[in-house]
Amino acid sequence: MFTEQQEKWLKRAEELFMRYGIKSITMDDVAREIGISKKTLYLFVDNKDDLVNKVLERHIGMEKAVCGQMFAEAANAIEEMFFVMEANSQQMQQMKANIVHDLQKYHRDAWEKIRDFQRGFLYSVVHANLERGVREGLYRSNFDVDIVAKLHIATTFQLFDEDLFPQLTYAKETVFREHLLHYLYGIVSEKGIQLLKAKLS
Repeated sequence: MFTEQQEKWLKRAEELFMRYGIKSITMDDVAREIGISKKTLYLFVDNKDDLVNKVLERHIGMEKAVCGQMFAEAANAIEEMFFVMEANSQQMQQMKANIVHDLQKYHRDAWEKIRDFQRGFLYSVVHANLERGVREGLYRSNFDVDIVAKLHIATTFQLFDEDLFPQLTYAKETVFREHLLHYLYGIVSEKGIQLLKAKLS
């Protein structure tokens, strides 16, 4: 969809947004950081909103590819979730706390793309992981997979709520880890809890 050069531009723009937030970064900042004129940048995107959308499209594509690779390599359902924990912890260490707020308030189209990704692809990933864990005997079989998958997805975005978890008090990667372990301890079987304890030791 994007050329190799455009991929590099979008990657650098995403790094800027993650580090400083979206609202505080101008198109002049983006052009300067990626080493092109603003005129060249505007040949690629219509405006800042279009840039944010393109950055997000690239990010979602990368997320899908990473999920596919991680899950293909995982030996079992619990290991899949540890891969997710590790990948997301690295991202959250680099993420400015107000990025979700910026998307919600100033870039609604991009925010809706995230919501669609969350309710579509991420839901299917969580649902498949739950089914795998049940098949492997690592998760309990006496819960509703659909409801638990949706509860997990719905709760995840609450981790970015600055009222609940202000950045000055809580490290985002720590909050995410606690969230994921709380989730896993709620669904593992007797067999699964032994494996979980071994992974954590």
